Amino acid sequence: MFNRKRKGDFDEDDGYRDFRPRAPKRQRIPPVVQLCKEMMPDICTIGESLKAFEDDIKFLSEAIINEYGHEDYFNEALLKTLYSVVVEQPQKQAAIALLTMVVNAENNVAGKSIINFFFEQLQHNCKESINDDFQVTSNETGPWNKVKLILRYLSMLSPIMIKDDIIAIYKRLFELAVELNNKEETKRVPLSEAIYVNTLLNIPALFVFNKTDESLQQKVEELITYVETNYKIKQINVDLLREYNTSSPYPVTELIQIALPNVKEVLANNMEKLYELYNDWSEMYPTKGVDESGFNDALELPTVEQLESFVNLDRGFGSVDSMWKTPRYIFHVYLPNSTGNFETVVPITTYAGQLFNDIIIDIVESLEFNRKEVAKQVVTLDLFYKPGIFAEAGSSIADLIQSHEENPSNSTYKIEDLAIETILSLIFKLPNVSQPFAYFYTLLVDICQDSPKAIAPVFGRAFRFFYNNLDDLDFELKLRYLDWFSIQMSNFNFSWKWKEWENDSIKFNGIAYNPKVNFIKNLIHKEIRLTSNLVEVEDSLPEEFKQYLNTSFISNDKMMDYYQSLFTNHLVTMEDVKVDDLFFKLDSVPMEAQVRQILDYIHKPNNQRELKDLEEIINTIKEEYGNEITDFTRFVIIVIMQAVVHSGSRSLSHANKYINDLRDELLEIFSKLEMDQDLKEYTMIEAVLRYWNTNSQNGFLIVDALKFAKLVSTKSIYDFCFDESNLNDGINHGLIESTAIEAIFRNLSQELISNPQSVADFEIVFEKLCIIVNGTIKDLGVQEDEDIVVPNVSSDMDIDFTDVNESRRFNLSWKYATVTSFIKSLLRKYSDEYRVLVDKFNSGIENAIPHEPTRAQISKWINEVNSI
Repeated sequence: MFNRKRKGDFDEDDGYRDFRPRAPKRQRIPPVVQLCKEMMPDICTIGESLKAFEDDIKFLSEAIINEYGHEDYFNEALLKTLYSVVVEQPQKQAAIALLTMVVNAENNVAGKSIINFFFEQLQHNCKESINDDFQVTSNETGPWNKVKLILRYLSMLSPIMIKDDIIAIYKRLFELAVELNNKEETKRVPLSEAIYVNTLLNIPALFVFNKTDESLQQKVEELITYVETNYKIKQINVDLLREYNTSSPYPVTELIQIALPNVKEVLANNMEKLYELYNDWSEMYPTKGVDESGFNDALELPTVEQLESFVNLDRGFGSVDSMWKTPRYIFHVYLPNSTGNFETVVPITTYAGQLFNDIIIDIVESLEFNRKEVAKQVVTLDLFYKPGIFAEAGSSIADLIQSHEENPSNSTYKIEDLAIETILSLIFKLPNVSQPFAYFYTLLVDICQDSPKAIAPVFGRAFRFFYNNLDDLDFELKLRYLDWFSIQMSNFNFSWKWKEWENDSIKFNGIAYNPKVNFIKNLIHKEIRLTSNLVEVEDSLPEEFKQYLNTSFISNDKMMDYYQSLFTNHLVTMEDVKVDDLFFKLDSVPMEAQVRQILDYIHKPNNQRELKDLEEIINTIKEEYGNEITDFTRFVIIVIMQAVVHSGSRSLSHANKYINDLRDELLEIFSKLEMDQDLKEYTMIEAVLRYWNTNSQNGFLIVDALKFAKLVSTKSIYDFCFDESNLNDGINHGLIESTAIEAIFRNLSQELISNPQSVADFEIVFEKLCIIVNGTIKDLGVQEDEDIVVPNVSSDMDIDFTDVNESRRFNLSWKYATVTSFIKSLLRKYSDEYRVLVDKFNSGIENAIPHEPTRAQISKWINEVNSI
């Protein structure tokens, strides 16, 4: 048969050639490559399907048994994949250990190769722990954390290991921990604590597949006896690291205190608790006739001398290792009394609770590069442990209450609560977070989006917990809570579910420093800044909270007073003060024509502007309207600054452009004005914030631009934020307005980068806060030795806040709590800088703070910066 040619088809015989590009020949993928492409992902997801688990072990082990040792490509791919799972998804270690033992039974060469590969990685990480050139990536957890994870996996292989080899590693690590710990009599040694807790946590892994080995049990008892006898736990009370200032809603406990009791408990009673934790896979791996493997070499640990410059874990070796730099306090959100008097999180004071907490942290930190996978893995942790530990996924509190009442032995642990609480512990970690906040916030968003019906109520309970404890929550943590809450709300379409907070708003309205009302205000203002749809936020709010939709930095009355203060005769009306617009170009303003000329000047290209033109406009205003202006110098600064800001009001980039273009002219103009420099800069900052009164975040960011252009100093920014000489609305905005607080912290942090050798800014801010606390104590009228009791007031308490004196007393008490907590957070957040100032502060503290209880507390915080 012949194919009939279609129109447009040509053959070379016809004198034509087909110039269409030919598809390249598909290269045949080598079988070993194809096998790896199919097999390695299955190893990565091992255990995620319970129904397929046994088949997965069977098929994967057969492939490894048959293929290992034939192709280097396969060998390397397999070992790298196993290693990645072990250190990045440690909840799967038992499954990987089972796979390894099944392989070892039929292919001892493969089994021994896997064991020695992991031993080499163990040795490698020990050497990396003293490597000055250690390379850190965002998902690097640290060499000692990897030692922990590798040792845990090797411990699970105890049925096929020479016991003395694996026990020797434990003994060496404990001896190192003890030796490091004994180098200091009272001071804690971070690396020692990390090795001690990590190594203890791994001991039960020796018995996951080997619960009846009496010889191994005897060796472990000797290890534990050695640790109990020789390791001295140093309980260091560091108030600066407390999440709550005076009264914590739960006992303050360090992780190091619970590690040994947890291990002893899980190994007691014939390891009953361990049987309840891990699946029984005994039928899937051989227990008899297996040759035991040992390590090719003895493990070489760094010496105490080699570790001398690394023991503080402050050199950026990894996110999890760095957590040990300071004492690791246990963090809680979901307490029994907030549910039905039962636990919804496996207590961290149990081995299972400590292990789950440790594993979730490792998943979150090591898989940072794959946020979606983290979101999936942390809420499916229960798949890898014995059924029944957790209640059914997605169970509501009402379901758990009913189940608990019907049968108290039913589990009330929620995997969702465990995952969210652990991630929140990382967000609220003091003194520093291990990853950018955005990673944790978006991770929680992902978790919620994957299962909104199950997760949203878990978030809601966390929101309520922090809100109920706001009075005593650390100052910096209030800001983190505010950020997290606002981001989650923006992803819930600003749906407001917390109507019960209305009572607080009604009770404490008008009391500026009440932490709960202040939080609600800042939250609503932040929500508004996160959306261009104000109606969306407004519609979601209960009527009581709609009063906080006004985002003004100062009230309209104060704004009117501000502009009125510039004129002798001209009357400023409320209608004149428009939102985020230039007041001076109103037709009613006497010098409106000249102000428009200033705007025209600002808009001219750089090469068409001459400073004398601007000076002429200013002189004209002085000649024609000088008598109508109360303070001409102040007036000129305000008009010019607001004209510049108005010209750049389309965006922050526009504002920066105008500021940078006009920088030299502004410096020259202002240099000729007779006014104290500090006052000039204060006036400039005030002018910007008055222009952006309803969006103070924009205002402070533009002030930052003025700072970078050398038009204002950081000192002037702090002067403005903390000014108590003429409080607007009776409020010191630098203490309670989130945009002002963020500006203070942002400028201090920027100072670290631009001028790392200087501590002047840190001294200035500390001194300003001390002045404010002294003024507040004076206003409270307490004696120098009298304690100040800060009220923790619920909305249902019978207090008459309409009484002016009562309201003032409570307001001042909350102001005192706010400023002292600010000092605490400041010293902690910038401890490296304040460490330089400790001696200076100690020598002057008696004069600086006359009130004895306050001086004692701040002195304690000052001296604690050396412990951070």
